[in-house]
Amino acid sequence: MKIMVLGGAGDIGSGVLESLCSMNIDTIVVGDIRYEAAKNLCESMKRVGCNCEVVKVNAIDVESLRGASKGIDVVVNTIGPFYKLGFPIAKNLVRLGLNFVDVCDDYDAIESILGLSIEAESTGVIGITCLGWTPGLSNILALHGSKMFKEVEAIDIYWVGSASDSKGLAVVMHLFHALIGKVPMYLGGTWTLVNAGSGIVEVEFPDPIGKLNLYYTGHPEPITLPRYVRIKDRVTVRGGLIPQWQNSFAKFLLRVLNINSDAKAERLVRLIHKVEDIFRIGGLKASSLRVDIFRDKDKVSYITIDRMRRLTGVPAALGALWIAKGKIEEPGIRPPEAVIKNTEEFLAEIEKSGIKILKVH
Repeated sequence: MKIMVLGGAGDIGSGVLESLCSMNIDTIVVGDIRYEAAKNLCESMKRVGCNCEVVKVNAIDVESLRGASKGIDVVVNTIGPFYKLGFPIAKNLVRLGLNFVDVCDDYDAIESILGLSIEAESTGVIGITCLGWTPGLSNILALHGSKMFKEVEAIDIYWVGSASDSKGLAVVMHLFHALIGKVPMYLGGTWTLVNAGSGIVEVEFPDPIGKLNLYYTGHPEPITLPRYVRIKDRVTVRGGLIPQWQNSFAKFLLRVLNINSDAKAERLVRLIHKVEDIFRIGGLKASSLRVDIFRDKDKVSYITIDRMRRLTGVPAALGALWIAKGKIEEPGIRPPEAVIKNTEEFLAEIEKSGIKILKVH
């Protein structure tokens, strides 16, 4: 069993690699265009008993990917931002006949990636898209909770991230992308567009996070969940940063600088990235996810708090392992709620990794 992680030298990619190592994969491959960083990471993993290899690869270049992926059973793509790179990399993986998992977290990339499903079916490729933290674990928890009810009224998803808990340019680019313009939600039984950063609600998380104001953010769950779970009214995603002042600061920058496109946002993000250590000062090294499932007056909630790289890396690694073991056999590209039907087993494996999931009625 040989699994390669594209972008493996990055923060999220290395989290996937560490998770694969704990799952006793025969060989894990660090695939990255930054060869020296990948080599150093691979050496450190060997020291803790992982059978690790390293390969330099440009995943956008199909011939580079072809050469790097020989003998690979499953690929995990963590290269972001996905609104720019998700589709071209997925297209190359399908073209090369490679089974894959990705951690796509951008709402506009998901339709294009799912659009490759017919081609994937014809070539026998199995692909799971959006299998990370949110989306990913959020989708699985939503599906799992919905099994308690004959019909689901609503699913509300909340995420909290911290600058102290993540690093890397792509994470910041995704954040600003999710806060620009109009983003899709499922409201009143239909897909609609809302203003990103609107829809403020106060949400309670366990300590050390506490109560936070969260806002509509652009994520794939409202697009995919209603296709596979019977939902009468709504699917929403709201998110925010800790400390709370960073939310106001981000919205202030977007408004004052008139940031209304990804091109403008990327110029701002690159400036922020150079001084992002300032935003980590005094922060909490933790991120969180809350999923509320409703039916009439009944409600069940799932809450988890951990490091972002683990909340993302463990589900992605486990999905790749399930493909490699033949637990997911149907070709095509689908979101996790469409293919991981045994949510009990999947979540049990998540908790076995050390990620605790609190269930609240």
